[in-house]
Amino acid sequence: MHRPNRTHRRLGIAGIGLALVLAACGTQGASVAPSTAAGESEPPPEESAATGEAVEIEWFVGLGTGENEEQIPTEEAVVQAFNDANPGITLTLTVVDNTEASTTLATRIAAGDAPDIIGPVGIRGLQSFGDQLLDIGPYIEESGVDLSEIPQALIDVYNVNGTQIGIPMAVYPSFIYYNKSLFDEAGLAYPPHEVGEQYEGQDWTWETVRELAMRLTVDANGNDATSPDFDPEAIEQYGLDAQFTENDARAWSTIFGGSGSAVGEDGKTAQWPDNWRTGLQFFYDGIHTDHFIPNETAVQGMADGNTFQSGLIAMDVVHQWYTCCIYPAEGTPSVTDWDIAVLPEGPDGNITSKLHADTIGIMASTEHPDEAFQVLSFLAASPELTQVWGALPAIESQRDAFFAGLDETFAPLEIDWNVSTQMLEYPDNPSHEAFMPNFDEADSANKDLGSRLWNTPDLDLEAELDAHVELLQGLFDEAE
Repeated sequence: MHRPNRTHRRLGIAGIGLALVLAACGTQGASVAPSTAAGESEPPPEESAATGEAVEIEWFVGLGTGENEEQIPTEEAVVQAFNDANPGITLTLTVVDNTEASTTLATRIAAGDAPDIIGPVGIRGLQSFGDQLLDIGPYIEESGVDLSEIPQALIDVYNVNGTQIGIPMAVYPSFIYYNKSLFDEAGLAYPPHEVGEQYEGQDWTWETVRELAMRLTVDANGNDATSPDFDPEAIEQYGLDAQFTENDARAWSTIFGGSGSAVGEDGKTAQWPDNWRTGLQFFYDGIHTDHFIPNETAVQGMADGNTFQSGLIAMDVVHQWYTCCIYPAEGTPSVTDWDIAVLPEGPDGNITSKLHADTIGIMASTEHPDEAFQVLSFLAASPELTQVWGALPAIESQRDAFFAGLDETFAPLEIDWNVSTQMLEYPDNPSHEAFMPNFDEADSANKDLGSRLWNTPDLDLEAELDAHVELLQGLFDEAE
């Protein structure tokens, strides 16, 4: 996701009145047995803590989504709502740029100055900090939180070796955003909205996508990429992108090749499975041979990397969260008519929707776990947060309202959100962000590989991957 640089931002808002009800802000399907009912008289804040002051709980945002300028006002409002209802706790919000958040948090942990709550944090972030989160299982059981409307599979994502480190909150299936205006200009039919639907008599496969994307890639003279007169040095419009993941080798491998892992079943042997090699070959050829996917130079020239927003990308594989940023915060949008389509079958005949999922966790180092859990419970059930994060709520009963809110945001367009719920049924398992030994170093190496492939033509891809597996093995061995 495109995230503009910004300095650290911290907000503290004192509040009044004590009530912890997960149905706050209209939430359904999850509840906590509150210690005191809403509306009852409360002791003043100075009586709520032994120190004579309200307990301060810091919420650290930036590890995943949530730090875009468009999202912060809603997060501030949720903080205000919590504080208005809970005089014994002062919730403060710290927002850190995503490019700095992981390092900032690690530095603060090392200095003994960790925040109380972190998130939204995705599967990747949990590989770095998940072992430092509090087991909230006992708190869930004691408080009576009702998780019946959250699919068990999502709950299990955050149960690590018997430790429940988060309550499922936000899920982001991926699918194809497409620019209807560019399809109309080319006289081409829109891509399928239903799994199993064909495209103009052809099965909806990545090969079909390739053919379509080449017809939608156009040079300065109006030639598309199927024409012998096409000039790859003067491309003005591209047929396909998968923005914000361009230098992530595991992500690209998964999008086109399907689920896989850089780690063998023994948890310590490096590998790059054949289906992932196929995926990277598709990505590499699309950039350097067929020219329907932009390289890094082209990407940075299109809306500062937010390529679909530029109006120069016909199809874009992105997650549900991209609804936050499909239009610019200011100015006139370049894309005024768009919709979403299902992902195609991969080389193995399966559909794989690369999945992101976010939760909020409590640092095990917190000095106030009870109060932190009250905050976490409130945040985890806030539909305002999932809405502004562009996240499909884990709580099923919130989904109709979520999509209704998006309909209002994007009116008069009528977006087929059924595509999103269909794609949620085809997640990558194992995740493209899953565990690797020596995770941070291995993840950095994977990104280096992705960046090299993204920017360097005429590479021997198989030789690059073989060398990369050897590099990963060395990094994995260092973890033992």
